[in-house]
Amino acid sequence: MRPHLAALLAAATALTASCAQARPSDTIAPDGAALRLPLDDYQHSPTQILTVTNAYRVLLIRCARRHGRALPITSSPRPLVGPRTWMERRYGLTDAADAASYGYGLGPRDPARHPPETPDLDPATIAVITGTGDQAPPGGCQEQARKALAMAPADADPSLPQHLSMLSFQRSRADRRVQAAVKEWSACMRAAGHSYATPFDPIADPAFRDGTSERELATTRTDLACKKRTNLVGVWLSVESAYQRTMIDRNAAALQRARRANQTTLRLAQETLAAEMRVPSSGSPAD
Repeated sequence: MRPHLAALLAAATALTASCAQARPSDTIAPDGAALRLPLDDYQHSPTQILTVTNAYRVLLIRCARRHGRALPITSSPRPLVGPRTWMERRYGLTDAADAASYGYGLGPRDPARHPPETPDLDPATIAVITGTGDQAPPGGCQEQARKALAMAPADADPSLPQHLSMLSFQRSRADRRVQAAVKEWSACMRAAGHSYATPFDPIADPAFRDGTSERELATTRTDLACKKRTNLVGVWLSVESAYQRTMIDRNAAALQRARRANQTTLRLAQETLAAEMRVPSSGSPAD
């Protein structure tokens, strides 16, 4: 089976806590779009990842063209798919405005509405992209695009903040304070007639997969009300923030290098897309 271009583009996107005590937190109304964790300052946001991925596509197309191959994809920017921030669904549903319109779905940002590009590539094009052909550039166009965006610096690990963020989520989820808050939320939901053990369960409920029903909308309202009543989001945010602050203290130098590397990649991506926008639509992008 021939590899799909989507797998190559996914590789670009992929590049893109301790026993610390959590500080007391006031009750926080669940609104994931407004929340931030300490490690967010060190990694690309979902929107910034999209910028880098779109720039990678442009560079891939340019490189393939230089070597006589036309990729069956467009250089037009792709829309944002999925959560807008890392916090939007981190602790379950948190956006009241979206919930009122889409329930537990993501509306126009639902991945199901944006199927990935999966065109088959002929062997000659694959050779140019991967660098396996005699006429291909070193490492292929995929490596040339990565270098142009400085995606793999020798002195930094740009993925370190993301790795630590995943670790802090796992540790905070297992923390007894968060588990206690989750149990309170579950009890609140159960009192309203909904049997869910965790705030992620209603999002995955098969009953809510076919359109947005009044039952789903009513469930989201109860979900958000229970989160506010039990301060689930506030407790979880406070606990995970404490884990992340400890991680930052222990990995300060490496995280600073990662932040600088990610800032460089984002700047190069923005410059690439800006240059692409200046190219007349009737012409070819400058190589």
